[in-house]
Amino acid sequence: MLEPGDLIFVRGRWWDPIADAIKLGEVLINREEKLPLARLYTHVAVYLGGNNIAEAQGLRVSGTGRIGAYAGEYDIGHVVGMTYDQRQQFLAALQRENGFPYDWVGIFWLAVKAITGYSKKYEEHRTRYCSTYVGWALRQAGIVVDDETPSTLALDPRIHIEVVGKG
Repeated sequence: MLEPGDLIFVRGRWWDPIADAIKLGEVLINREEKLPLARLYTHVAVYLGGNNIAEAQGLRVSGTGRIGAYAGEYDIGHVVGMTYDQRQQFLAALQRENGFPYDWVGIFWLAVKAITGYSKKYEEHRTRYCSTYVGWALRQAGIVVDDETPSTLALDPRIHIEVVGKG
């Protein structure tokens, strides 16, 4: 069951150049993991209730969007052991992150790591891409996860994936 504060892991469409590039990057970054190809997530957002989500999306500033844009193409991530108070802190932290630009430099560093294996830690400055947007807000609630990519976040032991529909 989907509740406010749950994570929305988007699988992405095949033959979509952006989604395919992200999936290739996920394969290269997560070489050691045995993530099924159908579960290579290309985006992560947070369910707010109704038809609303919070997300950092590439072509706009971080903020709210509509879950309907991902109909049938997502799985639900439940944060294991999150208390009611932590959930409220998490949702409040997301609101504080609204209006910030997308972190294209962070995406560049992920590409460098995927291609070369060089993994110098990049520190973002008031910019986020989808998984770091979610990871930052979770840390504000005292929950530390691997937020490098949507798939590493989904593989984190604090996240339980509920498969929705086809995959």
